[in-house]
Order: sequence, then structure tokens, then C-alpha cells
Amino acid sequence: MYSFLEPGVSYPLPKTFSFEDYIDTERELWALFPETDGKRVNFCQMGLTAQIFVESAESGDLESNETYFLMPCSDRALRPIRMRAIRRLTLEEFRMSHITAIRLADKLAGTGKVMEAIHMQIMGPEILDGC
Repeated sequence: MYSFLEPGVSYPLPKTFSFEDYIDTERELWALFPETDGKRVNFCQMGLTAQIFVESAESGDLESNETYFLMPCSDRALRPIRMRAIRRLTLEEFRMSHITAIRLADKLAGTGKVMEAIHMQIMGPEILDGC
């Protein structure tokens, strides 16, 4: 009910996308946050705080500390990964994470058309056409 996309949706990434390059950069987050235990990891700013999230094995309705992040997968597809918040980040941790996120975004540079289609699906043409 609260997910903007179906959890099972999949979007193909361009042939130029390298999961190995992407995951090498994501591993930097594993090094910064050893409590992630090598699971898929992401972080999110919420207001004036941020939280770190790890892949969740739960199923069914989302818990209050869970969300989905669209993340590249090894088969060169972008999929929602269910993740749970494990803790808040300090300002210094957020800054270090943000530097890594810039490098992760660079790995996704060729995905503009895919991201545009996802944005259109979530927002809907009736909203975007009015902008």
C-alpha cells in the first residue's frame, strides 16, 4: 500500500552498465559501516537526519523501519530492494556516505531514460505535464 512501485518490478539497465564497478563502490559503504555485514546497503536523508539501511529478509507488509530502494542487481536490472533502517548517521558519517553516493551515481550515469520512465510511472503524466 505504501510502496510507489510494485516490489517485483524490474527495469533493464543499459548494456554499458557494469554491476561489478557499481558493487565495488557500494563496498565502500560496507567498510564505513561494518554493522551492515556485507548486505546491500543504502542511506537516506530524512529532514535534517539520515539513516543507514540494509537489505531485509522480511516479507509481507512493510514495517515502520522499512522501505524499498531501487538498486542495481547483478543481472543488470534495477529492482526495488526491501531494506530496514539500522541506525541514524552522524553528520560526519553522512558526509562520507554522500561522497560515496556521488561515485555510485556516476556508475548509473547511462540510466537516464530508465530513471525518467520510473519517475513518469510514479508521478504520472497528469502531474508532470502540469510542471
